[in-house]
Amino acid sequence: MNPSFRVRFTVPPFRSPRPPSDVQTTDVRSDLDHLPGELPANAYIVSIEDLAVGEYVHWSRWPKAYRPGFGAGR
Repeated sequence: MNPSFRVRFTVPPFRSPRPPSDVQTTDVRSDLDHLPGELPANAYIVSIEDLAVGEYVHWSRWPKAYRPGFGAGR
């Protein structure tokens, strides 16, 4: 089976500025809704690439808890 998505993520503690070595990449065979369960606890998703089409997944399609700005004053 081929992986479905390539995910770039970081895990705490977060440093600012974040050095490139803090970003990890993994290939995951999953649907978007279950993708967070395939990552380490507390992972912060930086980007998701759909390997089937070779394009990045727009943030509006990410699992709700990982969308940029989720819960910010809403």
